[in-house]
Amino acid sequence: MKKILLTVIYMIVCISFAFTQSSDLAIVKGKILKKSFPEFISLYKVVNGDAVLHSKVQVAKDGSFGFIFTPEPAGFYRIGERNSQTRLYVSPGKNISVQVTDTSFTVQPSDVENTKLQEWSNLIWRLKKANQLAENFTYKEIFPIIPELEKQKNSFYSSINSRNAEFDNLLKGLVNAEFEYELYHFLYMPREAHPTENDMPEIYNRVSNSLHFATTEAMKYDFGQAFLNTFIQFKVGQIAKKLAKDFNYKDVVFNTCLESIKNDTLKGWYLMNNTLLRSKAYDQTYRDNFAKVSPYILTTDQKEVLIKFEKSIRTFSDGEQAMNFEGSSVDGKKISLTDFKGKVVLVDVWATWCAPCKKEIPSLKKLEEEFQSKNIVFISYSIDELKDLNKWKKMIVDEKLKGIQLIGDAAWKSPICTNYSITGIPRFMVFNKNGKIVTIDAPRPSNPELKVLLEKELLK
Repeated sequence: MKKILLTVIYMIVCISFAFTQSSDLAIVKGKILKKSFPEFISLYKVVNGDAVLHSKVQVAKDGSFGFIFTPEPAGFYRIGERNSQTRLYVSPGKNISVQVTDTSFTVQPSDVENTKLQEWSNLIWRLKKANQLAENFTYKEIFPIIPELEKQKNSFYSSINSRNAEFDNLLKGLVNAEFEYELYHFLYMPREAHPTENDMPEIYNRVSNSLHFATTEAMKYDFGQAFLNTFIQFKVGQIAKKLAKDFNYKDVVFNTCLESIKNDTLKGWYLMNNTLLRSKAYDQTYRDNFAKVSPYILTTDQKEVLIKFEKSIRTFSDGEQAMNFEGSSVDGKKISLTDFKGKVVLVDVWATWCAPCKKEIPSLKKLEEEFQSKNIVFISYSIDELKDLNKWKKMIVDEKLKGIQLIGDAAWKSPICTNYSITGIPRFMVFNKNGKIVTIDAPRPSNPELKVLLEKELLK
C-alpha cells in the first residue's frame, strides 16, 4: 500500500512539474456555487464567430472542476453552456481560478484581464437578461433604460487598460459588438408587445448606419455569426419599409449584405450560412446561388464547411454536376477539372506506393493510345506525400507516363479525396463534356467495360 501511495505521489509530482515547465499550457480551475450542478462541464472555444465545444470534464461532488490545455490561439473561451455568462480570456501560461454562480462568475483580483471581463459580464447582463426566453420583458421596460446602459458601456470602454494591448483591443471590439448585437437580438425575440417604428430609440439608426464589419474581428467573438445575421436582418427590415410590397426579398438580402458588410470574407460567411447551407438539394437553384456567392468563399475554413455540406445533399449520380478539384502539374502549374469542359475526362487517382495502381499502368497506356485522336482527356492525380514529389516525378519519366499528370497538396486530404470521399485507390472516375458526373467509380483500365463506357460517352 505504501509503495502504491509513493508511486501515485511521484506521478502527481511529475505531471505538475511538466505543467510548470510548459509555457504553452493554460490552467482553468473552478468551482460551481449552485445548489445543483451538472455531472459534466464544458469548455467552448471560438471558431469563426461561433462557440464550438473544446472539451468536457467531470464535475467533482463539491462542484470543483479543472481544464488544462493549450489555447490556440489566445482569446475568449466559455465555461458551461454555449450562451453562459462565464466568458474567460485564456492565453498560454495563464492560470485562472473561477467561481461560477447562476448568473455570473468571479475570478481572483490579480487576474486583471478576467476581472475586467467579469465587470463587462455584469454590465451587459441587464440587456442580455432581456433576451433570455425565461424573461418576459417588452420594449416598454427595456427601451427607457438603453441610454443609461449605453452611457455605462461607453464609460467601461474608456476604462479598459490592462497593460495587455492584445487583450485590450480584443475587449474593446467585443464591448461595442456585443452591446449592438444584444440591441438587435432583443427585437427578434418572442414578445407580448412589439415596438412600432415611432417607438424605436434613436440609437438603432445611429449604430446601424455606422461602418460595419470592415475586418474579420467579429469572428473572434462567440456571437460573431449571430451578430452578422441580426445586423443584416435589421438593415433589410429598414429597407423593406421603403419598398413596394412586391419587392424580391432574396435580392434585397443579397444586395444589403454586399453593401453593408465591408469585408469580403464576412460577406462569404453570411451568404453561405443564409443561402447555400439552407439548401435541401444540389439542384439548379443551389448552383445558381453558388455562382453568386462563390466569389466570397475565400478561406480554407469556408471551403471545408461548404464541401462537407455539399456532400450531404449530393448523390454523385449520373448527370450531377461534378465537384471541382485542383492539382499541381510537374512544373508546378495549377490545373483544375473545370479546365477541360467540352471534353470527356477520365481521372485516375493513384500513388507511387500503390501496387494495384501501378498494375493498371500498362492498361491505362494502351487505353490512351486507342483514344489519342478522340475528344478525351486522361488525368492521373497522385496523392503521394509532397515529401515524395521527386519520387513521383521520377516515376513519370521512368514509366513514360502520358496524359495530364497532377499531384495533390495534402495526400489523402487533397481536394479530390475530400470532395469525393476517396479512401482507397486506385479509383477511376469519368466526367462528360459538360462537366457532369458519368461515374465516380468506373471500371479499371484492365476491365474492357471502361473502354465501352468511354466510347459511349464520346458519342453523346
